Amino acid sequence: MRAGSYLVPTILAVLLHGVVIVLLAQSWFEHHEEVRKTPRHVQAQVVDLKSQAARKKAETEAKAKERARQQRLADEQKKREAEQKRQQALKEKQAAEKRKQEQAKQRAAEEKKRQQAAKKKAEQEKAKKAAAEKQRKAAEAKRQAEAKRKQEAERKAAEAKARAAKEKAAREAKEAAERKARNEALQRAMEAEEAALRAEEERASAMSYEAYVVEMITRNWRRSPSARNGMVVEVTVHLLPSGRVNDRYVSRSSGDSRFDNDALRAIDRVGVFDKLQEMDSAVFDRYFRKRVLRFRPEDLRD
Repeated sequence: MRAGSYLVPTILAVLLHGVVIVLLAQSWFEHHEEVRKTPRHVQAQVVDLKSQAARKKAETEAKAKERARQQRLADEQKKREAEQKRQQALKEKQAAEKRKQEQAKQRAAEEKKRQQAAKKKAEQEKAKKAAAEKQRKAAEAKRQAEAKRKQEAERKAAEAKARAAKEKAAREAKEAAERKARNEALQRAMEAEEAALRAEEERASAMSYEAYVVEMITRNWRRSPSARNGMVVEVTVHLLPSGRVNDRYVSRSSGDSRFDNDALRAIDRVGVFDKLQEMDSAVFDRYFRKRVLRFRPEDLRD
């Protein structure tokens, strides 16, 4: 033990002995007096300074450890959120790459099919022309007189065939364009429906958390005597993903500063809306990153 821990008890002991000696001396030199003296009582208390310092040190260390634990939990939460965002971005990138590859494959298959059809058509045309030419030459050898008439008939037939082929190609192109337009319209409708469903789900989720926020603030609301029905104050609240209030201010006053300050104090008493940590980050950013709350005396308890 340190020498300082004995100092106070030693001083008290010396004082106690001094008082006893003074009392005894008076009885020795004044023995002729028969008056009985009432001894004084001295109270001494030993104070253990070392144990007090140790307790203070332990309390300080405990507080520091608690602050460190809270900071560590906050850091871990941030890391988890960052990892979730990174995984989501990676999934979206992979899905986009996959769609691009599928579209490229589809275009390549369509181009190959078109080339094969064109080649086949050219071969058929070539074969037909060869047969017609052979027939024409045979008929010319047999019937010289009919050569001119036959040539005219073949020319008309070729023109009619070309017109038919052109009309067919135009009809097929039109049908293909119509099919493509229908497919694109269907795709857009499906995407719009999915977006509407997602928006509705996000809105429903936000409404459930809205009720939680209002309930937490209502618990901490204290209605001032100056509050009157019909008064409305709007308070803009900036929140962090952890649910902590980052900022709050009156964006539209009720006209009664005391009522306005009561609304701000109700938010300050909550401090952190812990349940908001469970929200999807996209829903939080859309509905709760910056939120306008309206306070009416008739909606809150006294």
